[in-house]
Amino acid sequence: MSLDRAGLRRLLAVGAPESQRPTEVRRGDVEHHAGVDIERIELVAADRVVPALLLTTSPPPWPAAVVAVHQHNGRFDLGKSEPAGLAGDPEMAYGLRVAATGIPVIVPDLSGFEERMPASGDPAAAEQQTAWELVAGGLTLQGRHSDDVSLAVSWLIDEAGVDGPVGVIGHSLGGQVSLFTMAVDPRIRAGVVSCGAGSIASFGPAGVFHNPAYYVPGILPAGDLPAVAATLHGQSLLVLAGDDDPLFPADGVDAVVARLDPERTDVIRFSGGHAFPLTLQLAAITWLAETLTAPDGQLPAGEERTT
Repeated sequence: MSLDRAGLRRLLAVGAPESQRPTEVRRGDVEHHAGVDIERIELVAADRVVPALLLTTSPPPWPAAVVAVHQHNGRFDLGKSEPAGLAGDPEMAYGLRVAATGIPVIVPDLSGFEERMPASGDPAAAEQQTAWELVAGGLTLQGRHSDDVSLAVSWLIDEAGVDGPVGVIGHSLGGQVSLFTMAVDPRIRAGVVSCGAGSIASFGPAGVFHNPAYYVPGILPAGDLPAVAATLHGQSLLVLAGDDDPLFPADGVDAVVARLDPERTDVIRFSGGHAFPLTLQLAAITWLAETLTAPDGQLPAGEERTT
């Protein structure tokens, strides 16, 4: 089944991504960590406040920028701080590593995580409740996540001093959100999806139950995640997938990759599980930096590799 960008926006219940613009930006303290300046900011929208960290090594203007999206891992207490290298697993500090290349990075807290985690009660149950309440109101949790990334993209382009393309990078939930958001937001030129691309059709037979945002109402009759992948146009993507990833069966990854533009897609399959190994992470960051600074974001070869 064919799914276009407008149809996907309807499924996610999101509007034009450029309409996601902060009405106010509150800027806070700056700390210096591992050679990078890290500033806490708040992107204030009409219906929500999105806390985020801005990671930079130089003042604007900047020729490119990246939104780093954090993982899930059942750690609702960790959001933006983990990719920024301030908490959690040091191997997940991919936002900090991108910023160390000189490209500014913004890392938002997704709904339900870190500063947006409920003050009391079970955060996992709250995530499920939020997802269902959004569906009851005609919205989706994946749509909210994508809107938060688009909000950050708008601020980078309109106000922060980025005079060039924007990319995304994320692992697990972060990869999932990066893929969906690229599909609805053509302003994002390039993205890295680590262990986040798979089909819902492959999850059930493997006994896998993902975070509730993955299960967008109507996504299966619309063609599942392969149809989402096919909506990317003029955007470059690097997909990393572990051969033994228990959360993303190989047939589901294959189905998504098969629908991506081969001229703008690189795939790295590695021996391992649900991980973002440091050696491959550094290669992915180099890929992202080079792709964002290329004249049109065109990949030199779009070939599949196994490591």
